Amino acid sequence: MELREVFHIGSFTVLGAIVILTGWFALVEYDQYPESERKEIVDRIKGSPAAIIVVALMPVGIVINMLGNAVGSLWMVIIGATLIFVQSIIVSLLFWKRKRWKSIVLLVAMIVLGVFLYMPLFM
Repeated sequence: MELREVFHIGSFTVLGAIVILTGWFALVEYDQYPESERKEIVDRIKGSPAAIIVVALMPVGIVINMLGNAVGSLWMVIIGATLIFVQSIIVSLLFWKRKRWKSIVLLVAMIVLGVFLYMPLFM
């Protein structure tokens, strides 16, 4: 089995679905905050190294994943996918108090997609 075949479901990738769902959810929820709260959120992120790391997980994961695909390194692909997956779980938990039902739906979707993502590694 080729490396590129492991992470594909049809013409879409599981990782692509995770990126799209997580990004869409975060942007939609962020847009629903009033302007004053948005500014407060951005200021809190700028002042917290942990928050900066959480925000950077997806872009770093995408770059590592792309490099891993380019050079054919399965471990780089797995590390990049894991960074993206971890950020998707964190995003779903961050909105737990604000919109619980959306957070639960995103969390369940990410867990299901995570199972499909890592299933080929154990078969």
